[in-house]
Amino acid sequence: MGIKPTGPEQEVPLYATDRFPCIGGGERGGKSWTTAAILLPHVIALPYLRHESFLHPNGKPKFEEGKDRPRNPHFVLFGPTYAQPRQEFQFLENWLEMLGKLAKRSMHVSKPQDGPWRMVTTDGVVIQTWSMEDPTSIRSVDLEGGAVCEAGACPYSGIERVQGRISAKAGFMVYSGTMEDAQQWWVDWLLIGQRDNHLGVKSYSLPTWTNRVEFPGGRNDPEILRLEAFYPEDIFLMRVAAEPRPPRFRVLKEIQADHVQKVDIPEDAAHEIWIDPGYATAYAILFVAIWKKKDGRKQFHFYDEFYEQGLNTADMIGLCSKKWSWPKVTDGVIDVASKGHRDATESALEIWQKLTSVRFNRKYWLEDRLIERIRTSAKSMQFTIDPKCRGLLSECGLGDPVFPEMHPWKYATDRDGRVMGEKPIDRWNHSAKALGYGLLHHLGQVETLRKPTSFNRLRKDKLARPAVRAG
Repeated sequence: MGIKPTGPEQEVPLYATDRFPCIGGGERGGKSWTTAAILLPHVIALPYLRHESFLHPNGKPKFEEGKDRPRNPHFVLFGPTYAQPRQEFQFLENWLEMLGKLAKRSMHVSKPQDGPWRMVTTDGVVIQTWSMEDPTSIRSVDLEGGAVCEAGACPYSGIERVQGRISAKAGFMVYSGTMEDAQQWWVDWLLIGQRDNHLGVKSYSLPTWTNRVEFPGGRNDPEILRLEAFYPEDIFLMRVAAEPRPPRFRVLKEIQADHVQKVDIPEDAAHEIWIDPGYATAYAILFVAIWKKKDGRKQFHFYDEFYEQGLNTADMIGLCSKKWSWPKVTDGVIDVASKGHRDATESALEIWQKLTSVRFNRKYWLEDRLIERIRTSAKSMQFTIDPKCRGLLSECGLGDPVFPEMHPWKYATDRDGRVMGEKPIDRWNHSAKALGYGLLHHLGQVETLRKPTSFNRLRKDKLARPAVRAG
């Protein structure tokens, strides 16, 4: 048939067995081709997997081209409008015709200028496009599978309905699209899909240069290098490199997927707990191992976490005492406000001091100093985070919410997604603040290149003009 990937990167999702692959692609990166190529074997194999529905006992198709007109689709190509899935539909149509699997065009292929496109295979398998302009229209069908094309432009309410339509038959769904101007759920899925997650999504990246037909030089193709010089960095990374970028409103954008890893902790590492008793939304405790690298710099690894609601300080101490590393914990860092957080008559700090032998450091830091310390340490990979630290990862925008109402630590935004002001919303930041307190305790605040100077009008006037003598 001559069907082959335009680059080796397309082969990875083609041969994977993920139920919900998410393909983030750059312009001309091969998203549509890859999406259609994943669907093709499922379309061909369906009659043999559901043979009681498609085949007679002798193996011949029940579907008769000149007589039957099957209506309900088995596979659907969804899109924000009817126009977006047409490229994928066209690929499938051409391939099925090459294989002799496309039913008579005059009766079973419909491609109106406006509205859904539809085709039927010689086995009676129906493939159709569907618009998400009205998500409530996605009903009354049980699908074997399909694809959501230009997923980032589709409303999440439509995605929820799609998931419902494949549940009866345990179907699959391919999601593909660019990241530029994408809805937040799509960027979140591409980030979440880089690790194991409860949604079952798996993300793949197809940068523009993976299309070796149009860009034979790959990443160093002259046209790719020209685009890299022309576009601003963030636009190039999204539009060409197909890298999911953290949303602008996320406070800790510098903490990224490569910070999330399991690490072998050295035997001589020190163990501490860093705490923010944020009663309003969650009580956060981070378990951290600390050691010195060969260059003398401290390295931090957050290997466990408690992120709880509805528990008091005594309850949290009880949880900590069951951890394998608890006997190794001698020091800790706690929010300076812990002396004011009260469990009945005693403060959180007083209870920790009464029930444990941990020595706590607590000091007041301005929030902007805390954020800058975390960002700087993240850029230098001075810390790593175990995937078990779900609260911290969620606050950083890298993981699933721990609680239904949870969101990443973020700045307020207007209706168009523009950040409003420099002060973040003071919610869902408890593990992040504990992280900041600990880093500031061990490393101090980030040094500035020059000290700020105050403006002195009198001094400026004195230097600008010579004194005028009377006389």
